[in-house]
Amino acid sequence: MFIRGNRKFLKALALAVIFTSLFSLTLASSQIVLTVEKGANDYGYEFPTMQINGINSTVTYYYVNVTSQVPSTQENVYLIVNNTPILVQNVFWYYGPYGDQQWLSSIYYNGIYHMKSFSFPSKSKKYVLTTVWKYNGSGLLVTFTISNGTFSHQQVCYLPGTYGRVAATTYPGTVVAGYRNASTAYLGKGFNVSISTEYLYDGKWYVPPAIIDGFKNISDSAVYGKACLATGNKVFVVYNDIHGVMYYVGEDLALPSVIISGNKVLTFPFGSLWVIKYPNGSTSYFINETTFIQGAIVCPFGNITLPFLAVNPLFFHLTSFILNKTYYVTSNHLIYCEKQFWVPQPEYVFVLVNGIFEPILINESENIYVSNQSTTTLTTSSQGQITSDQTITSTVTITSTITSYVTIHVVTSVITYITTTVTNSAELYKGVIITIAIELIGYLLLRKK
Repeated sequence: MFIRGNRKFLKALALAVIFTSLFSLTLASSQIVLTVEKGANDYGYEFPTMQINGINSTVTYYYVNVTSQVPSTQENVYLIVNNTPILVQNVFWYYGPYGDQQWLSSIYYNGIYHMKSFSFPSKSKKYVLTTVWKYNGSGLLVTFTISNGTFSHQQVCYLPGTYGRVAATTYPGTVVAGYRNASTAYLGKGFNVSISTEYLYDGKWYVPPAIIDGFKNISDSAVYGKACLATGNKVFVVYNDIHGVMYYVGEDLALPSVIISGNKVLTFPFGSLWVIKYPNGSTSYFINETTFIQGAIVCPFGNITLPFLAVNPLFFHLTSFILNKTYYVTSNHLIYCEKQFWVPQPEYVFVLVNGIFEPILINESENIYVSNQSTTTLTTSSQGQITSDQTITSTVTITSTITSYVTIHVVTSVITYITTTVTNSAELYKGVIITIAIELIGYLLLRKK
């Protein structure tokens, strides 16, 4: 009887564990917009594929701490030459203010990596990586440059053949990654690097119309990091190990956004190139601001495709905006230098909270109250450094909907709302699961008797 009773007890316990696991998964999936996978990840400043002529990135190393080898900072882009994608990489290794720095230009062409490396002493913490390509009719000329304000070094590579375009197979940009040969960099506590990237078109440099992070596009990778968009077109990559495992999470740090204030049309990200199509069929280009014309269409330059289109149909509208004063928004916090404005259609606006830009979904007339509360310290020092030890959970209240929101940055594409704080919700779920498990075991034991 004792053995039989124990078997029933173990069976009940097993059922409770299985039920608890299933319930736990249900709770987790209800908060996640994207599929979250374990795996390596790149962190930095990436943007949608556009037909551009170059990439320029200013990288500042505030503090580099890793638990593995020294990570690299890479400008990566795929170019089509002779109908074949060619991986072009401008790579830099920072060995601290007292070591010799290393720089490498790399092109994977005809099945071979063509590399040129250069070592040099430098105590600077700020470096500019530039990759520019130009087709001369018979081949593609690729120019790699590194500079730090004191010196500049350049490598030029010529690829004979017919140039097609920037390949749409991945996202170009600048990322923190492993050393080389498919290696992974493990970022350590206090790691802090900022990246500010622009693209070249028709001889001028512009901010990309969307800034994304976490889309692995090379074999090298980095883990335990977090990217945040700050002012000045800077993406800060900081240490973040909230999960204790290596998570691959794609995230939008900035999306195309349009607001209307009086007779002005204001766009975000700041410094990006936009096109306005007037009702009479004419078009013109502008940066940051243009005059409001009822019924005109504005869109970011580049005919871009944003990620997550299959997940969220709203994103389909974020590459083209028909100017109309549809939703009226008031805010206690400046949004694109305005506190009262109109939004032409459902979109995300980005508000600066605690030093970083936070997305807020606008799909009706809203009264937004932004409280500068956070579960972490995110500060900008006199050197422009941002430090962060935990995930940001800034509170945003929209009075026309729910009274308290928490933004979950680690596991969402843009923004996810829950109606309690992160800490309380975790404890709440734990308590509910334990209670259900205990009650199920007790029920089965009583049923036996």
